[in-house]
Amino acid sequence: MQDEIEKVKHIIEEHTAIRERSKIVGDEINDLQALEDLKLLRDSFSGTDEVILVDKLKELKQAMSRFIDSLRKHFDDEEQLFPGVLGEPLARALKHEHQQITEDITSLIAIGDNRGLDQISQQRSPAIVMHIFQRINTLRKMIEEHALREDVVLQMLLVGLQERQ
Repeated sequence: MQDEIEKVKHIIEEHTAIRERSKIVGDEINDLQALEDLKLLRDSFSGTDEVILVDKLKELKQAMSRFIDSLRKHFDDEEQLFPGVLGEPLARALKHEHQQITEDITSLIAIGDNRGLDQISQQRSPAIVMHIFQRINTLRKMIEEHALREDVVLQMLLVGLQERQ
């Protein structure tokens, strides 16, 4: 019983960490969008500020990579725990959401790979960058909403487990 309580608490803590990593990714996007707003992004295509764009894209890619890696590990941890503590039907429903999020991540990565995110400055196409940013923000919102739904269920579960103790 105590082990289940600790695992549930750990997952709730991970949701907080995921939201923090999501915010970091969002901050990187906002920095790049600010460059666009200041016309620095377009100016970078003339070569004057290309280093800023390339550096910011690298920072975004690194933040996304860390975020995705931690999210996948988190989903694996949840999918191990949930059937035993939540029951099979609810665990399947949450796993389905995990699969949808994972598919969206895979699709987003494919866009970045196919469009050559590292070569955006060479393509001189800020529209591609903005499309990718929009998709990332949509995905971030989906993940945050998913974590909030899970938090409600897990908080209720935690109360029930603690009362049984």
